[in-house]
Amino acid sequence: MRINRRNFFKGTAAVGLAGPLSAYPLRLFAQTADPKRGGSAVVAMNAATETIDPHFSRSQAARNILMHIYETLVTIDESGAPKLQLAEKLDVSDDFRVYTFTLRQGVTFHNGKEMTSEDVKRSLERYARVSPEKVRLEPIDRIETPDSYTVVVTLTNPMPSWIELIKSPASPITIIPSEECDKGPNEITPIATGPFEFVDWDGVTRLRIKRYEDYRPDETFEDRDGYGGRRIAYLDEVTFTVVSEASSRVSGIQSGQITIADDIPVPAARRLEADPMLATYDRLPISINLAPMNVQRAPTDNVLVRKAIQQILNTEEIMGIATDGLFNLNPSFVYPDSQYYPRDLDRLVYNVADADRAKALLQEAGYQGEEVVILTSSDIVSLQEAAVVMSEQIKSIGIPVRVQVLDWPGANAMRADPTAYNIFSTAYAIQPMLGPFQYQRLVSGESNWFFYEEDTVMESAWEELLAASSLEERRTAWEKIEFRLNDQAYLLKLGDRGIKQVAQARLQNFQPFDAIRMWNVWMS
Repeated sequence: MRINRRNFFKGTAAVGLAGPLSAYPLRLFAQTADPKRGGSAVVAMNAATETIDPHFSRSQAARNILMHIYETLVTIDESGAPKLQLAEKLDVSDDFRVYTFTLRQGVTFHNGKEMTSEDVKRSLERYARVSPEKVRLEPIDRIETPDSYTVVVTLTNPMPSWIELIKSPASPITIIPSEECDKGPNEITPIATGPFEFVDWDGVTRLRIKRYEDYRPDETFEDRDGYGGRRIAYLDEVTFTVVSEASSRVSGIQSGQITIADDIPVPAARRLEADPMLATYDRLPISINLAPMNVQRAPTDNVLVRKAIQQILNTEEIMGIATDGLFNLNPSFVYPDSQYYPRDLDRLVYNVADADRAKALLQEAGYQGEEVVILTSSDIVSLQEAAVVMSEQIKSIGIPVRVQVLDWPGANAMRADPTAYNIFSTAYAIQPMLGPFQYQRLVSGESNWFFYEEDTVMESAWEELLAASSLEERRTAWEKIEFRLNDQAYLLKLGDRGIKQVAQARLQNFQPFDAIRMWNVWMS
């Protein structure tokens, strides 16, 4: 089975790897002016990246920056479907065990070295060693490089869905020079193949990139497409800066000090729409708000206590306050236009707000009045506000609650400590767009976010999903996973969130996506 860049989506659909384009329709963008090289831009983000090591990144804040610098064998298009990037061709064996990538030739790293199959092999090996998403590469039996531009990946067992596992830009499987691949997490020099190259980073709030003059766009495409397609850096330099206060992002965009600002409060964005010097963009949905429950720390180690919390939540109230009204109610962990959207929503406990039932569950659990700690981040206002509203609702049934608020890197670090908290008010930005396979590390195996030690129902459903060769089999397996998450109150879904982005009108050809894309844009 042979797949090239242009027919990759068609090819993957034929072997059961991707859904219809209707889920995230491909948008063709008309240029508003002739492209112009030069100039600089400042991107204001509400949270800091935790790393500049792509194999170790996990957040949308990291993607905002790193996807300008790094590239992968397989990325995603505007619809979230797989798309070849550094590979120009993919051959898949009939038994779905052997994946042969033919690399694009003449692609160079930012140090001038040409990318070869050895760099790809070593990058995959490093990812499998250090990445929090290394489960994606666990199916690999061996990687071979018969020549400088061919990489042959052989899996231990047939897996029709393997391309779905490796396409994600969350902890992207980026290709870096082989000489960097023996280094540990956060030790690499940020050298890659993307349209921009790294300049400097203060380690906290400010990172700069500049146009890589020797970058070779993929000329087989006419324009950008998701994280792939024909990517061109028109701007000389882009500075990413963390501006955690929403009011400061608003004042910065009004004064012209900021070129584009992420996550502008809805009331402020509506006021700014009247300013002809500014442009306002909507992205709904951009993420899902949710709350993983820690099953190791009391009292949420008791499933009945978790179910009591699940029963009391009024998610409409939580989302309304957390998003200034820019949200959709949705009990699922994928969006309603996904081919994996559950067919029996009545089985999902969601937006119940039943105090009597919640109190009865607490009594049945033998609840002894233990405190519940909700962990969240002050850098992302919707997460903190969701935590505060949740805390008040949970207090209403007699559970004392403490909200622990940290910056985003601090909250991420504490989230990994099962002794520190009970509930994490967080958001998943890319998973609901890309579909079920992106949830594997988060909700199964040893690194699951709920810290369960064994759940044979969950693990067997994942085995079914990964081995499924038809869409119906995959849908059935995913529904088992969704219903298990809900039945055990492991993961409480709050709603689908939207955001407002505001830019200087001088920024031409910008379009919202998962991350803020500063390629294929220019200043008029």
